[in-house]
Amino acid sequence: MSRILVAEFLLANSEASRCAAPSMLEEAEAMLRAVVTDFARLQDVDVTVLLSAKAAARFAKSHTLSARKGRNEIISQRGELQPDTLATMLRDESKQAAFDAVLLIAPECDGVLVSLLKAVQESAALPLRSLNLDWRLAAIFADKRMTDAWLQRHGIASIPTRTINDATAAVIQGQLLRNTVMEKVTDLHRATTEQLAVLKPRDGAGAEGVRIVRIDQRLFEDLPQQSSDDDRWILQPYMPGAACSVGFIGGGERVPTTILLPASQNIRMSNGRMSYHGGEIPCEPAIASRIAPVAAQIAVALGAFNGYVGADLLVDFCFREDSTGSVRVVEINPRLCTSYVGYQALAEDNLAAWLLQQHHGKSPRWKRGVVTFSANGETCSGPAPTL
Repeated sequence: MSRILVAEFLLANSEASRCAAPSMLEEAEAMLRAVVTDFARLQDVDVTVLLSAKAAARFAKSHTLSARKGRNEIISQRGELQPDTLATMLRDESKQAAFDAVLLIAPECDGVLVSLLKAVQESAALPLRSLNLDWRLAAIFADKRMTDAWLQRHGIASIPTRTINDATAAVIQGQLLRNTVMEKVTDLHRATTEQLAVLKPRDGAGAEGVRIVRIDQRLFEDLPQQSSDDDRWILQPYMPGAACSVGFIGGGERVPTTILLPASQNIRMSNGRMSYHGGEIPCEPAIASRIAPVAAQIAVALGAFNGYVGADLLVDFCFREDSTGSVRVVEINPRLCTSYVGYQALAEDNLAAWLLQQHHGKSPRWKRGVVTFSANGETCSGPAPTL
């Protein structure tokens, strides 16, 4: 019997929960429900979910994590997830490992994810398996400037990136895009004419804090490649295109990385602010064919790893399919993403078997049609996309 601990930071840390935006809490709940129910459907797996007292009460009322027919027991453990207490929490009364594996879900902001992963992965006294990316690689992807440099080193097309300090960011935010017509920019010509740029936190998660601003292109080009490691913001030219994502599940040292189906993202803009509202899996075949070679590049660059990684991409049909500008990677998420909810609904197989590397090198089987999913975990099925 394998004992697995699953913890989602916003739902297992009271202070973080109080400070988090409602949309982030909804996404956290959706991801946690999906992956925990998948683990509980596997044979010989006991799942423990770490929850704060408030989150435990909410889940108890909704019965979303209660064991149902065909599932193993789901144990709810109350506690506060913090890097300095995590190692103690993972031990039993005899100081032995209380679990065989642990999956941590946390935002990249403020070094939270990296510090949690480091606490687990560098504890020699705990011979348990981390179902997450190595903390060193997670640290790169938690920093959007470092991510851009990593992508360039591996020959993967990205978006030109500059870091800026708080003072410069404050000035640029004064140019926030408020024209409702321009909020629907979809072609390169108009974006270039309006000289739009994307301002976002350097360590942000999801679409939180992302702004669309107007900026003189010469000003962007004159910004240094990286003026300071202390710069907390990044600025990128606005590049129109179809917002998409693709998920990866690591096979460790034994089997290749599994590349999941490309998904389209539902990104909305209102008064210069971006927000994420879920997506659809799979995306249109014409888009998927462009994403496939880039996804393969990312998988090779990631190397052997454990856990789940998501990549956000832009697909621009103004470029030829074999052009570098056809698909650009926006960022890489070193953690479970909301799209897992959609993958779970579309999969014929249990994706938790891939997370635990119990799939014997097979590829997941998918149902016919498409699944649309919202950020709060709601899903609906529809007909397959047309060619």
